[in-house]
Amino acid sequence: MHTPLKCLRLLPRFFAVSVAILLTGLGRGADKAPALPLEAFFAEPDMRSVQLSPDGKYLAFLTTLGTGKVGIALMDLATGKMEPLVSAKDENIKQYFWKGSDYIVYSGDLGGNESPAYRSISINKRKVVELSESYRERYSDMANQARVIDTLRFDPFHILIEGNKSIGSYNFRYWLVDIRTGERRSVDTGGYAVDAGNYVADNNGIMRARERFSGDKILFEIRPTPDALFTKAAEFPINDPLWEFLQFAADNETLYLISKEHSDTGSLRALNVRTGQLSPPLFNSPQGEIDRIITSWDYTKLYGVMYSTEKTHYHFFDSHWATLKARVDAALPKTENYIASTSQDEKLLLIIATSDCDPGTYYVLDLARGRLGAVGKVNHQIDPDKMRPMEPIVFTARDGLTLHGYLTRPANANSHPVPLIINPHGGPYGPRDYWGYDGEVQFLANRGYAVLQINYRGSGGYGTAFENAGKREWGGKMQDDLTDGVKWAISQRITDAGHVAIYGGSYGGYAALAGATFTPDLYRCAVNYVGVSDLTIITSWSRSRFGRGSDLYAKEWIGDDAQYKHDHSPVNFVDRIKIPVLNAYGFNDPRVDIDHWKRLEPKFKQYGKTYEIIIEDNEGHGFRNEAARTNFYRRMETFLAKYMDANDPSVRLAPVQAQEMPAKEKSN
Repeated sequence: MHTPLKCLRLLPRFFAVSVAILLTGLGRGADKAPALPLEAFFAEPDMRSVQLSPDGKYLAFLTTLGTGKVGIALMDLATGKMEPLVSAKDENIKQYFWKGSDYIVYSGDLGGNESPAYRSISINKRKVVELSESYRERYSDMANQARVIDTLRFDPFHILIEGNKSIGSYNFRYWLVDIRTGERRSVDTGGYAVDAGNYVADNNGIMRARERFSGDKILFEIRPTPDALFTKAAEFPINDPLWEFLQFAADNETLYLISKEHSDTGSLRALNVRTGQLSPPLFNSPQGEIDRIITSWDYTKLYGVMYSTEKTHYHFFDSHWATLKARVDAALPKTENYIASTSQDEKLLLIIATSDCDPGTYYVLDLARGRLGAVGKVNHQIDPDKMRPMEPIVFTARDGLTLHGYLTRPANANSHPVPLIINPHGGPYGPRDYWGYDGEVQFLANRGYAVLQINYRGSGGYGTAFENAGKREWGGKMQDDLTDGVKWAISQRITDAGHVAIYGGSYGGYAALAGATFTPDLYRCAVNYVGVSDLTIITSWSRSRFGRGSDLYAKEWIGDDAQYKHDHSPVNFVDRIKIPVLNAYGFNDPRVDIDHWKRLEPKFKQYGKTYEIIIEDNEGHGFRNEAARTNFYRRMETFLAKYMDANDPSVRLAPVQAQEMPAKEKSN
């Protein structure tokens, strides 16, 4: 299935230039953007997930190889030579990581089932070793599945996983896997405990921290020494955990964590697991949550943190890295610049320069020579000058809650209202929309639509109180936030009533269905992409597959009252729909089961509603393969062009002040 490749028939375009660190960035801002081919936005990127080898000799990256599938390619930084490394015949490689400077571990799932098959390959020997297989739930094959707990940066030959011992085995626990042979060796977890999970290993691969349910509490437990039993470090109400373990420093005693005990948005703190002493807050941003910490390659130093408000920000504890970041930003002033990878000695840095209009360019910064070299673009088909800026926006919901989001307008939107698409993100709890390049948004703007992305209540990034405000508000206040966003956009003359559609995926697909059923006069059409239609399925699904933690999540966040689930499930109110709805599902979806569509379609037929359906047999929660992905967006493009057209006789527009736009009902 997975074989090394000897020829590379299709490579991304690279820049063979080496420029001084005072290099300037790209410009932006054409007044009118021509319609670009759909494939420019949704074909596989030229290069992505670029990583430096620890010794700084190679760049590895994902790209489309001559097999037609996404594989791994290498670039020799000394010679500039590029070559393919490995690809899979049946599926795309989706992720990888270096193990030392000679091995790469990579993975891909089967048909979107989100159970990755892991392989390793030696750079020198080009030998592929099978480490785990994908678990095909529908066929109950009990593969020797694996979920990587820790890549163990300082151990060149082992990774830490959760899984079963071998094919057909029910011995499910934690293992050290030898990437050279695939052999699994059991790991001491500090004593068996019911309802324990989210283990954190130290840098030697020893489990030193975990979370455990106990009655109506959640315990955060630590092992003071590698051979000790777990002891309690903190406890919180089971529905309000205020800690999140991050990672160990190099000393294997300092454990970084996020604490929300005295800060709604969370503070970075350090817990000494040997003494149990918790440091004062190291950093907190009242306006946004911490995205990640920045450390030295060897974890001996804490350089800083990244956090997000309207855009991404940095706070540095290390003056050298603060200065370095400032120099890079001065060299690339028109982009947001992120250090994506470093060599082990930190003399080579891989930087990706990106923006709301630019998918990104990768650079290698050689600190010894003071040179910045561009090595490749993420997508050479996108001209940043022809993309549209993403504008941060703020408005107030009907109950006074402040909501944030982003507005992207098409090139012709300067002087008059344009058709608008509300695009709620998935999740819903925890994820949020960020400022930056979004191919989907740019595609819609390129086709003449404004796109409004609202971080509705329940979204992450704005603090605990904001996220908690979305509890049990599926089809309730979270949906009201989207409705209020439409009204705000109309009041700002961004769009007119009667020219608004709603499109989203996952929870966003649920929101699209909820918009069509619960506010049937608000939207002109809707696009449901792998969306929940019946809350009874999603709550029973989480309970049956992931035990007590997901059962509690279903009750606390989604809602577990039978009447509530009935009243907030769009499948029960299809008779109210007045607009055309495009639906798309993956048959293998492990999150939103295909039963959501199987229950929804008979209702569309029963009530004679106008709908379209796409079912991809070899896809899961979102279409990952290029052919399926481009087909979906082409269908959506045609669908929107038809039903957002003000001259379309199949859509009767109600008076503007009423914000009603019912569609004629007709059989499919």
